[in-house]
Amino acid sequence: MIRTAIIGAGIGAEHLSGYRALPDRFQVAVMCDLDTARALAATGGDPAISVTGDLEAVLADPSIDLIDVCLPPHLHFPIAVQCLEAGKHVICA
Repeated sequence: MIRTAIIGAGIGAEHLSGYRALPDRFQVAVMCDLDTARALAATGGDPAISVTGDLEAVLADPSIDLIDVCLPPHLHFPIAVQCLEAGKHVICA
């Protein structure tokens, strides 16, 4: 099981649907967005998915294997580098 964090609740909501279609492979554990109300809405209030606006906390969480960066394109590189430096696998969309 790959424990995943989604960064960015805009297109991240669509990615969440994809992960939910593969429950034997992925568990989305965290939805991270500066707008936590939007992140909560994206999860549909799923109690299994924590919501945060704190990227640093996500990066420090040893239980997260994969980070799906769903931010505007100009943020892909700097955030992906941060994630990789934290020892996480990264997907950019």
